[in-house]
Amino acid sequence: MKIKSAFIFLFLGILSACKSSDVRSDSILEYRGADISYFYRQEQSGVQFYSNGKEAELFDILKEAGVNWIRLRLWHTPSNGWNNLEKTISVARRAKASGFKLLLDIHYSDSWADPSSQALPAEWETYSFDRLNEAVSSYTESVLSAFSQADCIPDMVQTGNEISNGMLWPYGKIKEGGDCSDFMALLGTAVTAVRNFSPYVKIMLHIPCDKDIQRVVWWYSQAEKYCIDYDVIGLSYYSFFTGTDFSIVSDTVQNLKKQFDKEICIAETSYPWTLGWNDNENNLVGLEEQLIPGFPASREGQQRYLNELCRMVSSSGGSGVFWWEPQAVSSPTFPSSLENLTWFDFNNEYLGIEFQSSF
Repeated sequence: MKIKSAFIFLFLGILSACKSSDVRSDSILEYRGADISYFYRQEQSGVQFYSNGKEAELFDILKEAGVNWIRLRLWHTPSNGWNNLEKTISVARRAKASGFKLLLDIHYSDSWADPSSQALPAEWETYSFDRLNEAVSSYTESVLSAFSQADCIPDMVQTGNEISNGMLWPYGKIKEGGDCSDFMALLGTAVTAVRNFSPYVKIMLHIPCDKDIQRVVWWYSQAEKYCIDYDVIGLSYYSFFTGTDFSIVSDTVQNLKKQFDKEICIAETSYPWTLGWNDNENNLVGLEEQLIPGFPASREGQQRYLNELCRMVSSSGGSGVFWWEPQAVSSPTFPSSLENLTWFDFNNEYLGIEFQSSF
């Protein structure tokens, strides 16, 4: 079974490379990504996108922007059905058919997983630790098998989302004093399941950037201590959460690159093109004090932010940047707190934001 999976993946990887020849490749960054996990829901609500005044397919616009990777989140059994296996696969197939590489972000939860919440899927709430460990393995394998059967095997998999405090709480929560043995056991099980499925799928371990850089270094040193087999360090960076001192990005990437022989990506980021709003949903960013000095909330400021972030990541030894939901515009049936962090104006017109080839 493992040999068959690996062969299928190798064949599809060659096919994907042929299809992706029309995706721009003139950037200094290998990974130029967009997380579009809301896209299925938006499309169902009738959202349309425009470029140069004409209706356009989102995937075509992202190609125009220089994007070459699509990131999608997967929830176990979400109550509203969004981001479930079926819907995630439907978008993944379209992304791969359009020539993009795929990063699958498995949350191991029924809803949002982040540093403040890593809830067990409801189906697993009564499990013992041993049974939970088995469930992580079988679930991971079944997810990848489903993607394989749909001809859209991920090129990279995140085994958990923003897992700086652990995952699958309470069993996998990092304990007081830094004991993370149970967490690392669960994480190792997830990673092993991916490796067993195919040695060609890269694995990302993803946590947020932190003002305390040594905390980030400590976290990855624990992964090394427990012999977690992964390929890519993934970091979230939002100036409105982490702080507006932009140098934290280059300092963190440099420190990690120096101590660990891994590729490094900013797996999530965003920045506003306006502080205005287009619906009644409170926006995530709306105050001047949330902005980085010298980077105004404008189309030009947003492009400058992306340029500088990419420059810092590349010059510090990093490999990529993924923008968080660049298409998450609002609509009558899809209120969006991210509407001013997108690459589209309030008429859903593409702003021309792009990954540039030089800085």
